[in-house]
Amino acid sequence: MRTLAAEVLSYLPSEIFFALAAGADVFVVADDVQFSTNNNINRARIKTATGVQWLTIPILTKGRHGQKLHEVEIDPTREWQRQHWRTIQLNYHNAPYFGELADELESLYQQPYQKLAEVTWTFLQFFWRILHWEKLPQQTSEIHLTGSGAQRVTALVRAVGAGVYLTSEKYRAVLQPELMPDLQLRFINLALPPYHQQFDGFVSGLNLFDLLFNEGMAFTRQRIRAWRNMIP
Repeated sequence: MRTLAAEVLSYLPSEIFFALAAGADVFVVADDVQFSTNNNINRARIKTATGVQWLTIPILTKGRHGQKLHEVEIDPTREWQRQHWRTIQLNYHNAPYFGELADELESLYQQPYQKLAEVTWTFLQFFWRILHWEKLPQQTSEIHLTGSGAQRVTALVRAVGAGVYLTSEKYRAVLQPELMPDLQLRFINLALPPYHQQFDGFVSGLNLFDLLFNEGMAFTRQRIRAWRNMIP
């Protein structure tokens, strides 16, 4: 029975995002959900000498209430790409493995982007190459799902031919398993072990670049690959 996992397509996801992908037979990213400024779709966390800092992509929201993620446009008046790359450089240039990825990453920040989904998908493809994963995830806009909540999840599972839906424990209240008696739901609460980071202490939930810059590509691939065997 194939296992499906799905997450919202977001900017520079954390390790949890990739751990779920590693633990599933089929991984799907949601790019047609309603965009909200109350989530982290257009922003990511990095660690600095003074603590956690957010990297936020400025978007156009005025008069666009209810827009879908793949419809969201970036504010062209803001120089966010230069700022993000400069911030990453300043805080990670001394990390052991920063040089392995710096040139290619810099080129990604120099590309022209009009929509948020273009940025998130471009960087996701970059991560997929780094992890040596061949098949890119499907996007929900290509599947043409209808409904919401439990109905949408059930339709997605059927569309990709899966029998089990793997998701984070934090979504249990939202999904309401009692509404999906014919679907096998598997909720997990991953406690990710610490790894070497710059500066004092360990901060969880940072974007995957923090792990890559501090521990390297080989370590990151091995660490994330191991989650497939650790997910029950």
